[in-house]
Amino acid sequence: MVTIKDIAREAGVSPSTVSRVLSGKAKISPETTKRVMEAIEKLGYIPNASAKSLVMKKAYSVGIFMPRKLEQALTSTFFDQVVSGICSYINNTEYEIVLSIVPPEKEKESLERLIKSKKVDGFILLTSRINDYAIKYLRNLKFPFVLIGSPDKDKDYVNWVDNDNKKAAFDATEYLIRLGHTRIGFLGGMENLVLTQDRLSGYKSALAKYKIPVENQYIMFTEFDEQSSYEKAKQMLMLPNRPTAIVCIDEVVAYALIRACRELDLKVGYDVSVIGFNESIFSKLSSPRLTTVNTNVFYLGYYAAEMLIKELEEPYKTYKRLIVQHSIIEGETCRAI
Repeated sequence: MVTIKDIAREAGVSPSTVSRVLSGKAKISPETTKRVMEAIEKLGYIPNASAKSLVMKKAYSVGIFMPRKLEQALTSTFFDQVVSGICSYINNTEYEIVLSIVPPEKEKESLERLIKSKKVDGFILLTSRINDYAIKYLRNLKFPFVLIGSPDKDKDYVNWVDNDNKKAAFDATEYLIRLGHTRIGFLGGMENLVLTQDRLSGYKSALAKYKIPVENQYIMFTEFDEQSSYEKAKQMLMLPNRPTAIVCIDEVVAYALIRACRELDLKVGYDVSVIGFNESIFSKLSSPRLTTVNTNVFYLGYYAAEMLIKELEEPYKTYKRLIVQHSIIEGETCRAI
């Protein structure tokens, strides 16, 4: 295996000079650069990420960090789409990906370990919570990161990519209202998520616009897993004056609701209209086909990765925000009454 020392010996320069030539960020004379490059070509030297990381004192890795129970992360259609988007961008760079999904109670030690071990140069955080520990910790260290989702505070001092979730939930709720529904439920995610609070706000704003009272019994929160979502959905459907339509924060929640409808002999799209979020291949293949808000999750991941790599390669003095557009995809789970 050809090493930097071999290149240095062939070119008649020091190993540190070879390193500076490879980095491309030091002023080396054209003659010396030419000798080094000729030696590299002659010996067939191929720099790899590990070698370059030693030269540049960088890991050439980015961390995808998600403090959530594994079963909640891996069953979410959001997770596979956003990671696909991240990989689509990162795979065209020199960086590798380190994936870290940890229970919330272990996020502190996990973040500290990854940073102290110098295994990653920056993070993409896949979730945003009220008083988010990871955001505070990384900001205090001035460690590079990009947030998928908007922070609950200091929005102008964090790099983030998100949808306009208030508007997205408003549009979903208004869609149901225009179909004639006035008893509309909201099945949200965990209450400490900024996503949940933003979409709840949009849902309430739509009701307010059409002067429909907010019924607290129609608002419930669940984990992002099928079983807890099913239990909450069934609870909502068994209310004495159940909703005729329900806004579900995620596809997993929507499918759990559909399962509960079938068990209670309620016909989806007739007895209960259902609209979800984060369109995926499953919403296209399901029967009935799910009406959903397409939040372009793939591009949330893609643009977050692009933002982080640019920050690592050419740090900016200003923080960046990006809103990814959404649209409603009509399926077969909603109808007029």
